[in-house]
Amino acid sequence: MIQNHTLGFLVSLMVTVSLSSFAFAKDNVATPFLPEVLNPDGRMTLTPGFSPEGKTMYFAQTECLPIWECPQTLKRIERTQTGWSEVQSVKLPSTARVDYPSVSPDGRYLLFSWATKNPAYEGRDVSTNFDLWRADLTEVPLRPEPLQGTDLNRLRAGTVKTLRFVNNETAPHLTRDGDLYFWSERLGAIGERDVFLAKPDGEGGFKAPEPLPAPINSKARDNGSWVSPDGLTMLINYSDRGGCGGSDIFIAYKTDDLWSEPQNLGCEINSSYDEYGAAFIPNTQTIVFPSLRPSKGVSEGTVQLWQADLP
Repeated sequence: MIQNHTLGFLVSLMVTVSLSSFAFAKDNVATPFLPEVLNPDGRMTLTPGFSPEGKTMYFAQTECLPIWECPQTLKRIERTQTGWSEVQSVKLPSTARVDYPSVSPDGRYLLFSWATKNPAYEGRDVSTNFDLWRADLTEVPLRPEPLQGTDLNRLRAGTVKTLRFVNNETAPHLTRDGDLYFWSERLGAIGERDVFLAKPDGEGGFKAPEPLPAPINSKARDNGSWVSPDGLTMLINYSDRGGCGGSDIFIAYKTDDLWSEPQNLGCEINSSYDEYGAAFIPNTQTIVFPSLRPSKGVSEGTVQLWQADLP
């Protein structure tokens, strides 16, 4: 991945003049990711997140279809000398729905979006409410705690209790500088869904998050974001900026605190179905992402993980 600010700038320049090569790079066709390990048929396999060295992949998975009728739990696989391990469940204190796991750049914390009861909402009439949580991976068993910050986790109650995805926070990603990126649907923000940035407050929490300006966010639905540990590369979903149909994966680069115009990864990676929630395997140019596209031996309407190599 991008290792420093200068290289991030050079990559941004290359993307400006040659990103159209994504659409014609036949060697970059997406293929199913570890179907022999993840056993996708009859399950929904979602939103991967990798440890810094790339040896552990965390992901959310259901055990049945359709997704809204199934528990959505946290799992992991480990890379060994002979390949990837069998799927292991990650035990949490409750069985509430989990999504978008990631690991902090130092490898200590597992971050994720979790719809469990937040102690801060005790006594409130709350609907299914995804907040941002973290767990110290050096502790066994895991003892998750909600991330702390001004206006970070919003209450999903009252007039927005069942309104679309309002006040759900998801896809937390920390950079080495301590910046927290996530996406949410918040009334009065830029669009229907936006990518937010919360700066560290110097006391273990975060300052009030702000939606990123254009060209990342727009008046439409901008979500599914992943940000590299150096804070210079973003993968994000759009369904209204042209592409291959449905929700497509785009890439953007940051130079001098400004994000480049996101570029579609092309129709050898994206498809006419929905793709979202992509993440890089660390120290590679391979992305892994959930997709609704069909594949042999998998039931129609199944979300499974796919992989593709970027140029």
